[in-house]
Amino acid sequence: MNIIDCLKSYYLQKPLRCILIVSLLLRLIAAIFAKGYGMHDDHFLIIESSGSFVDGFDYNSWLPASHYNQGPHGHSFFYMGLHYVLFVILNALGIVSPDVKMYVVRIIHAVYSLSVVYFGYRIANKYAGRQTALQTAWLLAAFWFMPWLSVRNLVEIQCVPFLLWGIWIYLKKDTVNLKTAVLSGLIAGIAFSVRFQSAFILLGFALALLCLRQFKNAIAWGLAALFSMLLIQSSIDFFIWGKPCVELAEYVRYNIIHAGDYLQGSSLMYVYLILGLFIPPVSMFIFWGFFVRWRKYLILFLPCFIFLLFHSLFLNKQERFVLTVVPMVIILGMTGWKEFISLHSGNKRLNRFVKGSWRMFIVINTLLLCVMSVQYSKKTRVESMLYLSKYKQVEPLVKLSDVPMLPLFYLGQWVDRIDIDKDRTGSSIAALLENGIEPRFVLLTDNKQASQTIDSLRLYVPDLIFETKIQPGFVDKLLFSLNPFHNKNETILIYRNQKYFKDKDCCHADTSDNGNKE
Repeated sequence: MNIIDCLKSYYLQKPLRCILIVSLLLRLIAAIFAKGYGMHDDHFLIIESSGSFVDGFDYNSWLPASHYNQGPHGHSFFYMGLHYVLFVILNALGIVSPDVKMYVVRIIHAVYSLSVVYFGYRIANKYAGRQTALQTAWLLAAFWFMPWLSVRNLVEIQCVPFLLWGIWIYLKKDTVNLKTAVLSGLIAGIAFSVRFQSAFILLGFALALLCLRQFKNAIAWGLAALFSMLLIQSSIDFFIWGKPCVELAEYVRYNIIHAGDYLQGSSLMYVYLILGLFIPPVSMFIFWGFFVRWRKYLILFLPCFIFLLFHSLFLNKQERFVLTVVPMVIILGMTGWKEFISLHSGNKRLNRFVKGSWRMFIVINTLLLCVMSVQYSKKTRVESMLYLSKYKQVEPLVKLSDVPMLPLFYLGQWVDRIDIDKDRTGSSIAALLENGIEPRFVLLTDNKQASQTIDSLRLYVPDLIFETKIQPGFVDKLLFSLNPFHNKNETILIYRNQKYFKDKDCCHADTSDNGNKE
């Protein structure tokens, strides 16, 4: 028996274990190669904050003792706090490299995310049988975006395991007693402290229980979830602020007042997004399956529907918001679709179309998976800071206003980042010099005006010399070429001030008044 036959035989005996192994391998590949961060929030609200706390600095001025703090900012400290604890442990073990710390973070998330595949399989198996459950598990394991998203620090994704775990505890037995309902609610409620908007999924689950006339369980489950939510939030906020749930109150207040300040779109935006993410026409199969048996699977449908309805009606619409329900849409979509297609098994034309669509899906998904799983997102921003981290005392770090926000966690120095207006370079740098601020490094984007910009800067800082060029990754380049407005991933040029760092790779800044070493 050759190795292929051995693998097939093992898969037939232990299919779920095989899927989990493949899922782990894909996520470990992403953990190793898919460095960087996906969006602003998964780095600056989680890693940058916790990393600065460990170093005795409050990057976002979130803590009441910080000089610029004016009260709660409306962020849960739970998920970010877990990273703080991890970084404290890593520092105690002598692991201080930002790059190495992030490898550890991504590997932990890779393992943690396997629970989504496992619970997704269990829930689908409960309702649709083993074959559909295996197909669902494969989608959760190897959908082109799942390994990459699984190792990101997006709260929209990282709250999902608690939701699925809690739901599976409730669904596991045909007869649910109050003890099981309470345990399910307690675990599902933890998701709220990771992502506040998961409250709409929790609300939908409780309402589904009421609709199914499981009144005692609905009350027990809802109270348990509420207790879990309030216990975590109240404990953390009371420790920090001396008051319970103040961050949650500020979060609600801020989003009501500033809902219109962010990206807005069509009320059908998330429908289009899901249809695109899942690769048509298979995406249409999944979406149809999500709706076609909604009454039968109300306990799964209603939480997702209420969540999607709220975000579709709310003014602030960002693509990442919908990610929380993507695994549940896959589970319910595959369950409903398989039941629908089994009722039309005699339609040969439909069957040929479905088989052809799935074959096309596998090809496209595999190609996208190969690219996305190794995608180094925001490479220029991360690599710029890692490059400068070998220098000591880089403050003040000056960048032109068109350079994106820089992640100081990778720099290892919590320094002031000073923006100068790219359209008024000369007057902006002159104003800095008048205030006694002279840049030691200047970062700018590589564009048609770069040479002219440097010439104008050298009129005021004559010792500026080209240091290096940081190129974006392939996907970053592609996204920028498709939409430069929303994907600012330009090539970054770094210039060094020889007055402070005479030689390239010199690690010690000259802090004397005239810039000359004695």
